[in-house]
Amino acid sequence: MSTKMLMKPHNIQVLTLLSLFGCGSPSSISLDSQLMQIRTGEGKSMILGAAAVVLALLGFKARCVCYSEYLSERDFGLFRDVFDDFKIMEYVKYSKITTLSEDNTKAKGDIRALTENLLYGKLERVASASTAKISQTSVASSTGDIVVAGSTVGTNAADGVVEFDVVSKSTNDCLSDDILSLDRTEILLVDEVDVFFGSEFYGQTYNQVAQLKEPEIADILNHIWIANKRGERKQRLADIRALPAYSHLLTKFDGFKYILDSEISLMIDQVRRVDEEPYYLDRNTDRIGYKVMDSISYEVTYGYRTVFAYLQEADKGNLKESDKALASALFIPLSCGQFSYANISPKRILGVSGTLSALGKYEHEVLAKYGVDTFMYVPSVYGESNFQFDKGGDGIRIETNVSNYHHSITDQIQLMTKQKRSVVVFFQNNARLKDFTSSSFYHKLGRQKKLLTEDMPKSDKDFVISKAATAGQVTLSTAIFGRGTDFFCKDETVQKNGGVHVIQTFLSDEESEEIQIQGRTSRQGKKGSYQMILLNSDLEEQFGLARDWTDDNAKKDWYNCLSDARKKRRNAVCEEIETNLAAAIEKDCNTHCYFDALLAKDKEVASDIFSEIYTSFKKGSLTSIDLELAFIIDITGSMAPYADATVTTIEHMLSGTGSILSKLKINFPEIEFHLRVGVMGFRDIDDGPDQFLEKSTNEGSHFVDSDAFSLSFVESILGSPSGGGDVAEDLLGAIDKSATWSGPDDWTSLIKFMLLFTDAPAHGFSVNAPNIDNYSVRHPSGLTTDRVSDSLIKSDIDLFICSFNPAATSRTEEELAMKYLGHKDNHEQREITAIPMIPKTQSQSEGALGGHEKHIIFVLDQSGSMSDDWSGVVAAYNDYIVQLRQSQRHNDLVSVIQFGIDAEVTVEMSPLSHVPNHLNFGSDGNTLFLPAAQNACKLATSTPSTHTPSIVFMSDGGAGDANEAATTFSQFNGIFRGHNTNELELNVIAFGIGASHAQLQCIANSSRNGRFHTSVDTTDLSNIFVQIAEEGQVVACLETEIGKRISDAVSDRLALEYVR
Repeated sequence: MSTKMLMKPHNIQVLTLLSLFGCGSPSSISLDSQLMQIRTGEGKSMILGAAAVVLALLGFKARCVCYSEYLSERDFGLFRDVFDDFKIMEYVKYSKITTLSEDNTKAKGDIRALTENLLYGKLERVASASTAKISQTSVASSTGDIVVAGSTVGTNAADGVVEFDVVSKSTNDCLSDDILSLDRTEILLVDEVDVFFGSEFYGQTYNQVAQLKEPEIADILNHIWIANKRGERKQRLADIRALPAYSHLLTKFDGFKYILDSEISLMIDQVRRVDEEPYYLDRNTDRIGYKVMDSISYEVTYGYRTVFAYLQEADKGNLKESDKALASALFIPLSCGQFSYANISPKRILGVSGTLSALGKYEHEVLAKYGVDTFMYVPSVYGESNFQFDKGGDGIRIETNVSNYHHSITDQIQLMTKQKRSVVVFFQNNARLKDFTSSSFYHKLGRQKKLLTEDMPKSDKDFVISKAATAGQVTLSTAIFGRGTDFFCKDETVQKNGGVHVIQTFLSDEESEEIQIQGRTSRQGKKGSYQMILLNSDLEEQFGLARDWTDDNAKKDWYNCLSDARKKRRNAVCEEIETNLAAAIEKDCNTHCYFDALLAKDKEVASDIFSEIYTSFKKGSLTSIDLELAFIIDITGSMAPYADATVTTIEHMLSGTGSILSKLKINFPEIEFHLRVGVMGFRDIDDGPDQFLEKSTNEGSHFVDSDAFSLSFVESILGSPSGGGDVAEDLLGAIDKSATWSGPDDWTSLIKFMLLFTDAPAHGFSVNAPNIDNYSVRHPSGLTTDRVSDSLIKSDIDLFICSFNPAATSRTEEELAMKYLGHKDNHEQREITAIPMIPKTQSQSEGALGGHEKHIIFVLDQSGSMSDDWSGVVAAYNDYIVQLRQSQRHNDLVSVIQFGIDAEVTVEMSPLSHVPNHLNFGSDGNTLFLPAAQNACKLATSTPSTHTPSIVFMSDGGAGDANEAATTFSQFNGIFRGHNTNELELNVIAFGIGASHAQLQCIANSSRNGRFHTSVDTTDLSNIFVQIAEEGQVVACLETEIGKRISDAVSDRLALEYVR
């Protein structure tokens, strides 16, 4: 006690305390709500502790609230002896602001016990704890004055005000009997105004959870855990319903089957996520806790993830009293109420803060709702500040990559420690701190460094904080310790050399946090400096700054740019807070209606309301969903023209703004989706051991959560499509093989999709003709559409068939869809979805199978300048034909036009099997483009309806009629577009150094689907020809449509999950 008696208040602190109690106000007897700004590090804790003593002595309760449990406990510890000596311990409470809301709820009654009795059918036996009503709709300030008056203590009924007087203490007690007997009004003391706007408070809810403990519940939890531990297939609700324990629970909770089914579904879903939220085991108490702000809370749970965490620790032998711990932990945590934290109505709010000047319009409006509209700014106890922040110079560093970012942080730390100063570095979160400590730069800091994190024991935190301001010391901390932590400097060496240096490695969302972090140095008049070292990509992603913003602004203006970006982001955050608040108020109102029905012992009304709010809770509590997506890809030769399109489609589905996850996030913003991807390539039955290409993890699972890994495998299997023999492919074999994957984590998610990419029908669903279907009667493995549908239904998989030839695959799609929909176990009436990757009108008829047929029209310059290169041109032409044959484009047609001054059709619509491999050179001197264009358009017009024209135009020169040729192609393209809705495929190649790029580019521009190429020699020309043959004409992939249909399917599945 003797050391604490030396804490002498400064005169400014005394004046602040007097001002809080109304001294100097127009009416000195009135106690009004107000907040006062005091510079960080100048005694807020002392002022609030003294205020709590005075209020308790005057007959009030004092509640001092803070945003941090650690700081709250610290400040209470500083004044514990004072409170005890004045015998006011029971009238003073230090807590987080959220605890205030929780205590208000408890005052009304025990909603958890009442809910348990409702479910057990015993509500009528319970007497209500209280019939008091709490405001159900919004926050509001209290009316009536609190008056500092003359000689009485108590409530003045006539005036509706509270009066008090300081009564002389007796010899043995600090408080008189009159004061002790008061029904005390609670005054709220605020340590930092930020508490009202923290992520845990305003707009959030306090969730009440009842505990249903029965032996049968423990049996079910154990059953699910053991099945998961053994790597068995994921349990289903039907499996649990078959257990005797389930039947017994139905008897105990008569009329609440929907609760049991919903909770068991959550158990099944969460058993695989036990480690998703890192937990901490207190081995002394056998309790599991989670990180909350700057400490570990053993009151917080994560539903069944926490329950299964106890079973996991028991299996590891880490529980001292395993049976006792499990008996306490194995229960159904049943959500039974959500109360808005913001729904508080303290009589008066008094507080001190270091950040009043940072409050914006929105914050002032919120405070006004609580009756706080008076603010005072107190001069510094220590006079002029010694704080240094070079905003226009080296005080702000922006780094363009992570390596430079870490190097810059290390460089500045070393610079300061060489000057025998101390450094405190604040990282945004544990992940960013870990990134730095895992880098090579961290080890360059030497031995005199310490970490300060939330999961450390209190004694370790206190030790690190006490050493942080000593010469040469480096403290690496998470941002949470940037508020309220006292890094007080007593080291004269540090002071002599400039004081504590603070480095902030991120831009705060709120200016108030930045001010708080700055306040960790220059405390109590000491010297100190502050610096920002920021990663530019963070500013781009989090605050919307352009990547090159530093180039467009002078360095002296950087801080203003950062502040403007932060304000813009803050405005959006405030809108989100208000949205959350509206939802929280609605939940609060509904919960109070339910609470009132419980207190009135109205079982029928309480049951009806509980059913409604429970359903809404479950929608809110389903915060994450696993999604499995299998890509089953036809990699036979006929898919070669669609290989790039397939890769692009899958890439877009997995990444970017059009990805599946992005679309799901838009439709279900309250749910976090986890996507795992499996990939399998397949050929035909006769391809033997090369039929299926797939990869699995070391554990045998075919699904991975790495998009990059999946895309790499897709690219590799589509690198050179081959095989296939006949036209029909083994679609049934591929679907069945994937649907029956049986690795430990295969097909275990709540929602499962299979996407089949193909251009061919399944065996047995094509016309019976040579080279069309070698297995048209029976599949060698006995597979049928019935059997394949059964595999899909048993694994609960939704199938999408993505066809590059809808006409060819339509019968397969129809037969599978019919069997799937009519399956006896398809109770939800789910359907197979067929998605045409090209319009059906552009795919060939069913009688002309084998892909999307083309009529390729070569228009080749044979003017005199081409004589030396003609053999190379013919070789390139033959390479194109070979590529078509390798891609099984057997039904394509080929025409050739050779031109100089005139144009001649030398090959006309020849089937691929009869295309000549030799083209005679007929030198024609100079060059004209128009005759060649006219002949090409004439041939294109005569293309059969089963084919689509594709023109390849090559020249090594220019012509005086190039514009007329371009006009001819443009006019034909208009006619073609009118019939086909698509643009003419037109590839134009400038060959050699003498070609007129401008003229040939103009011809290519005749169609929006025209492309211009340049070729320096015949080798280059051959590569271009092969590239064109590989790519073919594939209409832009329908990623958006696929994403939409998957999102619709997810909506259907989620709707079913909610009502099960």
